[in-house]
Amino acid sequence: MSLDPAYRVTVLDMQPIDPPLGGGRMRLLGLYHGLGLPTCYIGSYDWPGEPHREIRLSPTLNEIDVPLGERHFKASARALQGVRGRTVIDTTFARFARLSPRFVTAAAEAVGEADVVVFSHPWVYPVVQDHLDEENQLIVYDAQNVEGYLRFTLFDDDGGPGTRIVREVVAQEASLVRSAHLVLTCSEEDAHLFHQLYDLPFEKIRTVPNGAFVQDIGFLSPDEKQEARSRLGLDQGTTALFLGSDYEPNLEAVRFITQSLAAQVPEVRFLIAGGVGARWLAESGEAAVPENVCVPGSFSPQEKRAYLGAADMAINPVEKGSGSSIKMFEFMAAGLPIVTTSEGARGIMPGSDEPFRVCPRSEMAVQLRALSDSPEERSRLSAHARRLAETHYSWEALSGKLGRLLHRHRSRFIQKKPRFSVLVPTYERPAELIRLMDHLFRQNFPDFEVIVVDQSSRACGDRLRPFGLDVFYLHESVRGAVRARNTAAFYARGAILAFTDDDCQPAADWLEKADAYFDDPGVAGLEGLIRTDRLGHPGYRSVSNENFRGIGFMTANLFLRLEVFNTLGGFDERFDNPHFREDTDLGWRALEHGQIPFGFDVQVFHPAHPRDEQRESRTERDRFFEKDALLLKKHPHRFKQLFLAEPANKTAAYWEHFLRGSRKYHVDIPNFYHAYMEKILSGRADQP
Repeated sequence: MSLDPAYRVTVLDMQPIDPPLGGGRMRLLGLYHGLGLPTCYIGSYDWPGEPHREIRLSPTLNEIDVPLGERHFKASARALQGVRGRTVIDTTFARFARLSPRFVTAAAEAVGEADVVVFSHPWVYPVVQDHLDEENQLIVYDAQNVEGYLRFTLFDDDGGPGTRIVREVVAQEASLVRSAHLVLTCSEEDAHLFHQLYDLPFEKIRTVPNGAFVQDIGFLSPDEKQEARSRLGLDQGTTALFLGSDYEPNLEAVRFITQSLAAQVPEVRFLIAGGVGARWLAESGEAAVPENVCVPGSFSPQEKRAYLGAADMAINPVEKGSGSSIKMFEFMAAGLPIVTTSEGARGIMPGSDEPFRVCPRSEMAVQLRALSDSPEERSRLSAHARRLAETHYSWEALSGKLGRLLHRHRSRFIQKKPRFSVLVPTYERPAELIRLMDHLFRQNFPDFEVIVVDQSSRACGDRLRPFGLDVFYLHESVRGAVRARNTAAFYARGAILAFTDDDCQPAADWLEKADAYFDDPGVAGLEGLIRTDRLGHPGYRSVSNENFRGIGFMTANLFLRLEVFNTLGGFDERFDNPHFREDTDLGWRALEHGQIPFGFDVQVFHPAHPRDEQRESRTERDRFFEKDALLLKKHPHRFKQLFLAEPANKTAAYWEHFLRGSRKYHVDIPNFYHAYMEKILSGRADQP
């Protein structure tokens, strides 16, 4: 999808991007290098002595760094004395920005030329606030952390100078959150923190995770890995890598590795690379380095790739912080098996295959020892981690995705947001998709947009234009219906999401009838009636929810408020490949946020599909029941009702795949289900 280059983007922060060392700079380069829109970055240096510079980082990203004034650094140094030596040049930036007039002028001029203004941290916002045009400029807060929360954990000193800084940060962030049209978060956890701290509506939030330049981080063959190990002198034993910048949560993790973990697993060599290693050495000295720990310190981008290539495993024992840990995405891109805390895995949706081991610090030694002893398990996790990085956490893809989001919201800026966003995933059904578009064209309720995510081998977007609908069409190569629905919702502007399938035929009054239900603010969503044909025919798979209401929440005819959908973090992508029960899981979670009535008058026709189509065959569909185990794990109390409501599918094939899913998702199946299936499969007429 090509974007209109007329929209100009200005990104503001007070650090340089190049060289991209540390998580903040890597996110800036990763997200903004390939928006597809002309992008100007205005930054500075948080240390004195650097010159003014302008460099081209990509065909569309230009970086301009304006040095801060000498008086600014002196004022910041005085503020530093009261907060136990922590860096304050960023958190006090607005307080002293008047002492850097050249930076203020450059930032204001860049804002004046922009159609989209992005604040990468809240620091610069108070400086240019009066220059913003909220009615004509799209204002975006790209929140690398929830700074108010993070700075409280790092600075608060019960009313002292640190508390003053925390209050300033909270006030700045709260003001920016109120003004921003979009707030980008690195993780769902941060989205909930923003909502709790600042009462930010989830409707304004989009999660744009961190990532890695996956194409630049090689996935080495065993021979190539051995060569990399030899170059770094790591021929013997198993090596576990920890990367990190000079950042307090990273430093605390290094203390854990060196003071506890290394002694518990003496057979594993720990490699601590990055600025955090240099900081720890400066604090502790060479004598404190355990025998099985190597601390090379800071690195160049080339050296970092060498460490990633040479390591056998990676470890991320961080327990504090906000945002997400960029090192995780680099570990995954390198195909490293990872042992991490849950905090270290923040912001990462694991997908349908386990990409890493998550455990508390107290169990890390056991997990590392098990991986060290099992090359097969390391190989399995390696493949899953690399695949997840390629499909979900590649900067190359994430930057383009953000560019489309900014372009879409800016191009529709003066238009009223639609009531409904109709979301349609499609795969190799061009004729059925055209038929669906015809039914949408005939809707007697015009206040809607359509978002189509097409994962077919060939794009068919041009065939949708004659209908004259407000259609956003996206063709992508990564497969998965669950992913497609989440992608569609990411771009949605409507207050209510309307889900249907590419082979469905909504009634002409589908949206009109649905609209009336949402006049009740207590309604979180709506199930509509799915009609079908050939019910009971053994040669066809029919789809209907007429006798299944309140249980399945099928996406052939399902509505959910955007606010609720974003609150829930969307569909759980573990239910993808094969996609099944993701809608049931979403519906059950949504019930915690309001009512979901059943609308018999909100109708969609879903034609039956012949079983001789491979994707509709019983053999293929039986595989889907592995997801029942995951559904049981997440909703043990609700699952029993669903299980008993579908007696027809309780076959030997069902039980085979259900058990396979229990092993895959680490689910303990209660005795009730074993007893039920034993009785059914034994051929007894009376069911439990």
